[in-house]
Amino acid sequence: MARKRKTGVKRTASGRISRAQSSYEENIDPIAIRMRMFGLTEKEARDQKAATFIGRLALLGQRRRQDGITEQQYDAANDYLGAYEAFQRAVKSPDALRSGVGGGDQGESPNYASWCQRSIAHYEGMMAAVRAEQNLHRGANFYAALDYLVLRGESHWHMVGDLRLALNAIGHFTGSIPKPRPALDKSDAEAA
Repeated sequence: MARKRKTGVKRTASGRISRAQSSYEENIDPIAIRMRMFGLTEKEARDQKAATFIGRLALLGQRRRQDGITEQQYDAANDYLGAYEAFQRAVKSPDALRSGVGGGDQGESPNYASWCQRSIAHYEGMMAAVRAEQNLHRGANFYAALDYLVLRGESHWHMVGDLRLALNAIGHFTGSIPKPRPALDKSDAEAA
């Protein structure tokens, strides 16, 4: 003889009791704190991006363009973070060794050596692109913006403008942000 089913309980298609509602409500306190602290909507507070300052800037950029960063700039920030972590593992810095996340077999094989060379070259190319953009904007400090906002995840609102420019340079380097075309002068337009 089968047991009677509980009434008023939501079930999945297979007939099992659904636990989706309980898991949705189980994180309501941290979500409410995130909403209150950062001024996010409930949907934004539940988003994975809301955990970092760069992610919150991306969410803010979707809502109000002028205050946050674009999705391409968010991708460039993640590319920079990944390149920095790979660079740290490639040069075997103490923090990278403590984290235990390796890029390859961590031995001295030829594959690992070539991975290290590629990681170092990629990070140095990224930093060369940031350096070239920094030379155009003498009053800005792109390195501090990348360090504090992307790597450390601290919120310093006065650095967001510098961060946007640095992320644009990184995006141009990686190809995720297309380079703007130069404007034509009147003499160039008449010649064409």
